[in-house]
Amino acid sequence: MARGRLVLPLQRWLLLSHVLVFVLPWLALVGSGALRKDLEAQTQEDLAHQGALLRLFIERELSQGGDLPGLAAALSPLLAAAKAETLAGLRVVDAAGVVVASSGDAVGDDLSDESEVVTALGGETALVLRPRGETRYRSAPLGGPSRRADVRVHLALPLRQQQQIVGALVLSRTPREELQAFLQMAPRLSAGLALALGGTVALAVAAGLVLSRSLTALAAASLRVAQGQQTALQDVEPALESRVAEARELARALVTMSGRLQRRLGYIREFAGNVSHEFKTPVSALRGTIELLRDDEEMPPAQRLTFLDNALHDLDRLSRLVGGLLRLARAEEGGDRRVIELEALLDEALRAHPGVVRRGQSGRLEGSHEQLGSVVKNLVENARQHGGPAATIEVCGHISPGQTGFDVIDDGPGISLANLPRIFDRFFTTDRSEGTGLGLALVKAICEAHGGSVTVQSAPGRTVFSVRLPAA
Repeated sequence: MARGRLVLPLQRWLLLSHVLVFVLPWLALVGSGALRKDLEAQTQEDLAHQGALLRLFIERELSQGGDLPGLAAALSPLLAAAKAETLAGLRVVDAAGVVVASSGDAVGDDLSDESEVVTALGGETALVLRPRGETRYRSAPLGGPSRRADVRVHLALPLRQQQQIVGALVLSRTPREELQAFLQMAPRLSAGLALALGGTVALAVAAGLVLSRSLTALAAASLRVAQGQQTALQDVEPALESRVAEARELARALVTMSGRLQRRLGYIREFAGNVSHEFKTPVSALRGTIELLRDDEEMPPAQRLTFLDNALHDLDRLSRLVGGLLRLARAEEGGDRRVIELEALLDEALRAHPGVVRRGQSGRLEGSHEQLGSVVKNLVENARQHGGPAATIEVCGHISPGQTGFDVIDDGPGISLANLPRIFDRFFTTDRSEGTGLGLALVKAICEAHGGSVTVQSAPGRTVFSVRLPAA
């Protein structure tokens, strides 16, 4: 049990669901009243057939010159014999509604107030379902001939002699109860039901085995992936070939997730190593400066001021590194997304950079306005810093089917072939005094977080940074 809810293995859930599906039609058949209605209709049809035969017999006798009271003595034994065979109550009434012949002891009873008798004496066949007045029928055995339903079907047919209505034939019978019907059908249904139930259970077990085998392997592999075991994905390979589409998709998702986790772990290890390396130099310098200032009390003021300036410089570098790392972490999260007009974003970002030439058109994309603005800012500042004061900088919009973006072009001295492959690496910079080496790494992280890319091509006199992003 978990939080008051039942927790069962998949095989048992499947078994319960299959058995429930097997049982539900039977419950619906009884609960909806469909079987009861069918049993009542069957009884009505039986009475109609039986009544039609008896009416033909009686009317044939009347057509030979007799009358209804004269036939009464001969009809009662016939009706009693018919009741013994069909279990239906049979009565013949005269034109006044008085019973003149009966399968029981009802001769002389006045039925003129019964609705079906009134209708039949008026020339129409009448059918009425009337609740049974007594409750003793409920104690009758299910397998016995006595029927246990709580209603009784009454059918009345007019009797004619020379086109004149001289009386009516009244039949009544109780339908079978649903449980009685099931029990009486049991000998014929038992083999089929047993076969169907066995097939249902076998199907549930087979489906449970197929599903649980894949899911168990996936659960075990997921646990080992969470524990950092590199070989855990080998156990997922059978699930990748599963006949169950959902299990196969889940296995693929696990493989993808594991690959991303491994890449993320590698990234974190590399990131931690880079941070340790970049922070180690200024921290060591600060430590040495503080120790020197503490131990050398006779240091000249000018020299002391120089050491303090160096310490402040190192602190500034550490502050820039921390700020850059925070921005890089936020960039990898993706930021708040909305539909952006890249054209307007470029115009807004370039207001702080007069002299930059603006050309081309850009489309719409979904992304973080703040982060994409920082991409433009970093690339323009990088071009201005490394291209030199005389360099011309252009920002050219780009639009193509399914893609938008821009290029930042400068005509500076270019990037050396040795530095070009490392240009987007974290902490790589050719200006250790002012740069942190995180600007272009931040640009790459933001572009990739938005599903795009940034590339660079450089030669003396022309350097092009190309940003490509999915169009909205």
